[in-house]
Amino acid sequence: MGAFFFFFFNAKKISNDFKEKIPVTIYLKDIAKQIEIVQLQKKINLKDYTKSINYISKDKGAEILIEEIEENFLEFLGTNPILNSIDIYLKSDFVKSDVLDKISKEFSEINYVDEVRYDAPLVSLINENLKKIKFWVLVFASFFLLISILIINSSIRLSIYSNRMIIKTMQLVGATRRFIRKPFINTHIKLGIVSSIIAISLLSISIYYLESSIVGLNLMADIKLIFTLFSCISGFSIIITSICTYFATQRFLKLKIEQLY
Repeated sequence: MGAFFFFFFNAKKISNDFKEKIPVTIYLKDIAKQIEIVQLQKKINLKDYTKSINYISKDKGAEILIEEIEENFLEFLGTNPILNSIDIYLKSDFVKSDVLDKISKEFSEINYVDEVRYDAPLVSLINENLKKIKFWVLVFASFFLLISILIINSSIRLSIYSNRMIIKTMQLVGATRRFIRKPFINTHIKLGIVSSIIAISLLSISIYYLESSIVGLNLMADIKLIFTLFSCISGFSIIITSICTYFATQRFLKLKIEQLY
């Protein structure tokens, strides 16, 4: 249950990290002067949606392409066909189709801009799939929450059932219901705390393993989220064991002696 909720809370963060790595590329014509390129970069940096920019000159672009295709195309072409370009990396909140269309239209109107490109299908796919993933993770997390409550409740009821004679004996000698319930509740709260420590330990190991295996995931970066989740797991263990123990003991306290058999 903790793992599913952890993934649910981190789904947006993972999606945002991915969105912020999708560039909007502005290709500049050869007529663009260096001062115009510098001014354009300053203008882009002042925009609310800009996270970072990366200017790639045509010479640098050629080097990158030669490295990728492992062949020097400049030798047989005799000229460098690649254009100077500026990659704009947006803040995650602005990576939406309508915002990207607006940005594309804005910069396309500049006379020394040749073309503005971005991966529109990928952006739409990310936004659509994120909603689906979060919905199904929430469904599964709720399912595991229900299952965990039922298992804990059944285990506690079985434990209290084995002590039903002791409960009734204490009641017959004059012990109050609160006095009878207290040791059972305390015992199961301690068991709940121990189980939550085991759950938190296993979850921490799993998160650490994922971070080690997948570069740039940074699941442990948000300490506040981790602390909140672990506190919720511990709090859930204490609350559910207390409630289940209370009602389980209450049931046997209300029974008559002949009904215990």
